[in-house]
Amino acid sequence: MKISKEIESIFIFLSTIIGLGVFVLPYAFLQGKLWFIFWLGFWFIVFYIIHLIFAEIIFQTKEKHNLPGLAAIYLHPNLKHLVWIFDYFGMMGVFWIYLLSLEKFWGTIFPDKTFLVKLIFVFFNLFFITKNLKIFAGFETILGISIIFLFLIISFWFGIKADINNFTNLFNFQGDFFLPYGVLLFAFSGISAVPLVFDLVGKEKEKFRKINLFSLVLVTSIYLFYSLSIIGFLGNKTSEISLDVLKPFIPLPLFLFILILVTFNIMLVDLAFYLKRGLQADYGLSERRTNLILIFSILLLLFLPANSLIKIISLISDVFLGFNLLILNLIYLKLKEKKFFIFPKFLIIFISLILFLGMIYEIF
Repeated sequence: MKISKEIESIFIFLSTIIGLGVFVLPYAFLQGKLWFIFWLGFWFIVFYIIHLIFAEIIFQTKEKHNLPGLAAIYLHPNLKHLVWIFDYFGMMGVFWIYLLSLEKFWGTIFPDKTFLVKLIFVFFNLFFITKNLKIFAGFETILGISIIFLFLIISFWFGIKADINNFTNLFNFQGDFFLPYGVLLFAFSGISAVPLVFDLVGKEKEKFRKINLFSLVLVTSIYLFYSLSIIGFLGNKTSEISLDVLKPFIPLPLFLFILILVTFNIMLVDLAFYLKRGLQADYGLSERRTNLILIFSILLLLFLPANSLIKIISLISDVFLGFNLLILNLIYLKLKEKKFFIFPKFLIIFISLILFLGMIYEIF
């Protein structure tokens, strides 16, 4: 049976957005309390707007460009370099988060072999990166959908065992105001899905708007359902990645399946290809030089320690992902004419101000 373009587009959004960030949401909810709900609603609205802003830019741009190329066209040619630096270190930060998560996940099974697990994972990825092979070409959507159903199954599994007493201290504003900000920014990030959806539905703005809205409603619902289920079951025992505390309550074969599925879902290959394209297309570097840069950069990440995964997620999200969204907003404001998705200037400026303040807060 052939799937409609609309349903396929929704799955592209879901599989691109939902991933590793879901595991840290219950902890962020527990620490942030009702501020978590506040930022959940905030990012739902912001990413609904950001996706449409990005779509407006893509609809008006004849050539295909990464963010640095778009910044050079619409803002200033020399800004390309600054944007690329933020893009590069932001992507390296995401790789770092992946490796730290891998260490914590597999540490539940092999507590003394975590570095070896990371090393095997890195060399496995580097082989395909340097050979220009997309290891899971054609399977990304299947992996993404599998992850979505995995979170739903876990949510149902522990949701029916939830203790209502674990929610008594959750719904007040006495939690950490800023912690959920960066965690949910990371969890909602998936703007790379916008060009893919555009390739499917074209410049049909009403169809794109509905797909965008429905996808984000599903994402938000899954995030809230998973977080409440885990907190309802674990209460104050909820940890940063939640999975380690859940391990004793999940059958070992299912737990191993979860680890393998999550590991495949956080492969570095596609994101590394994005960086390779930038180095080669924007800066004219050879294949050999781009490979050497990526090999050195990714291997260096193996030796970067971190006490708190959630703090690293906040840092990378607030500074680097926030900067990228800020650039998209500035490009939108610079467009001479908005032909498809029109938003008030003050609204875009307000969102940009929040993103800028988030960056400043995290840096200082």
